[in-house]
Order: sequence, then structure tokens, then C-alpha cells
Amino acid sequence: MKTKLLGLLSAFCITITANAQTDWAPKTTIDNATGDTPYAIDSGLMDNDGNIDILIGTEADNIIVWYKGNGDGTFSKQAEITNTLVNLGSIKLADLNNDTHMDILAAGYGNYTGSIGSDSKIVWFQGDGTGSFGAEQLITDAYDGMSGIFVGNIDAGTTPDIALTSNADNQVVWLSNDGSGNFTVGGTIDNTLSGPGVVNMKDIDNDGDLDALIGTTNYAGDVLEIFRNDLIPGGAVAFTKDATSVATGKAGLFYVSFEDLDGDANLDILATEISYGSGPTGHLYWYEDNGAGFTETTFTTSTNNPSMAQAKDLDNDGLVDIILSSGALGDVIDLVWFKNNGDGTFGPEQIINDTQSQVYVFTVADFDGDLDLDIASNAYGADNLNYIENLYETLSVADFDATSIKIFPNPTKDVLTFEGINETIKISVFDVLGKQVLEQTLNYGETLNVSQLVSGLYTIKFNNKFASKFIKE
Repeated sequence: MKTKLLGLLSAFCITITANAQTDWAPKTTIDNATGDTPYAIDSGLMDNDGNIDILIGTEADNIIVWYKGNGDGTFSKQAEITNTLVNLGSIKLADLNNDTHMDILAAGYGNYTGSIGSDSKIVWFQGDGTGSFGAEQLITDAYDGMSGIFVGNIDAGTTPDIALTSNADNQVVWLSNDGSGNFTVGGTIDNTLSGPGVVNMKDIDNDGDLDALIGTTNYAGDVLEIFRNDLIPGGAVAFTKDATSVATGKAGLFYVSFEDLDGDANLDILATEISYGSGPTGHLYWYEDNGAGFTETTFTTSTNNPSMAQAKDLDNDGLVDIILSSGALGDVIDLVWFKNNGDGTFGPEQIINDTQSQVYVFTVADFDGDLDLDIASNAYGADNLNYIENLYETLSVADFDATSIKIFPNPTKDVLTFEGINETIKISVFDVLGKQVLEQTLNYGETLNVSQLVSGLYTIKFNNKFASKFIKE
């Protein structure tokens, strides 16, 4: 499949399009027996064949398994990865030892009864780039009830560190990576919040370091807080909580992230409040920084149990849309999306799928190589892993007079050269998960330097209207 993909990419001619619509194929079940209660998911290049793979973890029986992507929207289940986690709740793919291969990071919450959160630990499994993974390696078991994990460069180093929430110990800490996958406690982000459950990080104040967004999960009186990192300009990692909370009085913050939802170059906040038992109905929130604090907007949604929300460009118009899943059990609407109108507003809820059960988590990537973003989701209540193809359809041709643009060399190690461009255009590059990693305006005859990108498969967009793919070696 890789040979076929490279051949197509090398000779690929692009017809720039402007008007399109997004629809969704019926759910395809990848695995109808994943193990008991699949609760964690991620996707990425696990065997370096150019096709995006899926990794999942199950909560009740602690199964870790990956599904090899075939590049056409089909997947092949691989052997389970032996582990000793208890109540696996989070899983991520990251290159933890700086060898360019994806490793597996996983967290087990620990016991739900007795001494709550005991036997919790975070571990990692070294990947060799072929889809094989080494034995479990302990990162830490010093905290109870570890649930939320974030991976990124928190200190001044160049290798990914870890932030984690200890729900039972009321702590959020970060662990420093020495570059070889060895971790030591870097410090405390916070130890004042009750029941921290989720942490995400981005540079909200544009000073060059990662700040923390933390939500609590007590299902009563929960709060959403920002902690700003003083690595720059202070010179050392240290976190200070904002004087004013982003939100208070919530009931179970399940997912929180910094996102620029309205395209103003300032990071907003996307958050979900999940319904629990007989508790109140959950919500999907957008928090916009108005300069004097955050203004809350509540999305109108048909689900009373919002779980994960992600901001992704589903219709290739250069604007991030919102995908929302439901953790409700039974015959409900499981996945919906809200189209970004480009004027600071979003369109009404549109149904993606309503044939699953308890879609707490999902992952978004171009799994079939057709230049749009698809969805893979865990059905927690049905023990299924499912795939939903994005049927993005082009309706009419505009701009560039149907010019053919050729990209070469492909694969590349350092620069991309373009044929067929006869005017100034904006080029944007996105990784396999839809994150923009490069943007540049090019004039006629100029090349694009991609040497700073890590090895992998990338999407390239021209004037935010159409896209192709290239491989960075």
C-alpha cells in the first residue's frame, strides 16, 4: 500500500475547489469484541508504513491492542500488548525516547473500591517502528487515581514530558523526560483543587511555554482553571493559577482543551460537562476570552451526556468545526458535529452517527487517504471499535482555473518544489491528527522548507481550499 501511495502522491495533480459539503458513511465495525468497556483511544503511524493506525485500551479488563491501518478505511487487529494496569483510563502515542518511533503511554486509575485509586500507575511501551512494542516500563506509581495525562514539552528540553492528574490525591504534577524515556518529578502544577480529572496544555499567553488547563470531576461544584507557566521569561517551570476561574459550579468536567474556535489567533476553551447517574444534564461549552475574563457560550445539543469534544476541520474550508460524542447508554445520538460559519458562530448540530452506545472517546484522522478527516470511535457500552468515513464531496470548481499543481520530490527530506503555481498562495501543512504544523506564503518559483518536521505523513493545503499529501522522511 505504501508503494501505491507514494506513486499516487508523486504524480498527483490538484484541482483547487471552493464549494463542498460533508456527509458521513454508515458506521463500519472494526472490532465487535474489543474487550470489556473500551475507554481509551488514539491514532498515529505505529509501523511507519504511511497508513494511520488505531490504538485502544479497555477499562474493565485492561486490554491494550492496536489495529493496523490498510490505508483504505480497513484495519487489521494485532496481538494484545501485555500489561499490569488496573482500570485503564488513558492511552496516548508519542515518541518518548527520541528514536523517531511511536511509543505507547498508558495510565491505570487503580481501584474503584476500597482504597480509591490505589494500584494506579503510568507506564510506557517502547515501539521499534515496525509495530512491535517492548515490555511494560514503569513511569510512576507514586500517585493514586491517575486519570488525565498530557504529553508535550513542558520544560526547556526537546523531548516530551508528561502532565498528570491524581484524582484521589488532589494533585496535578508534571514529569520531566531525560530524552531516553526516563522520567523524574519536575514539580507540582497544582495541589489545591479537589478531584482534578483532566489536564490539557497549550501556550495561551503566547510567551513560548505551555500553560495548563485543568478541570475537576467531583460531579458537583466543579471548576475550570488556568495555570500559567513561568518558564518564559522566568527561566524555570513554575505555574500560577489565574485569579479568576474560567468556570465554577459545574458537574463533571470530562474534556477540556485550548482551541482557537473563532480564528482571531487567541486561544479559546472547549469543554464538556458530562451527566452522571441521576445528576443534571451535561453541556458543551465554548469560553471566549474577551480581555476581561471568559464569556461562556452553551451549544444546543440533543445529547444530555456530552463526553469528548474536538475541534477539527471536517469540510476542508480552513475553519475548525466541532465534533461531540455522547456517553449515554443505549439508542441515542452518539456523534454530532457543528460547522464553523467563519464569523464567530457555529451552525446547528448535524448527526454523524446514532448506532453505537456510550461513545466516551474518539479519534480523528484521514484513515483512508482521501484528503478528509474520518472518525474512529469506541462504543464503551457495546465493546466495539467503529469507523465512520467522511464523505466530503466537491460540488463545483473555482479559483486557479483548474490549474494542475505538481509536488516533488515526494517523499522529501528537506524541501518541496511546486509546478503549476503562477501566483502568490498561502500553504498550510497539517499532521495526521489535523494539527497545523506549518504555514507560509509562497511566491512563484519558491520552495517550501519542511526539514524541521518530524518524519511522517502530512496534508498540505493551498489557500485553505484544497489539499494533497506528502511524506517527510
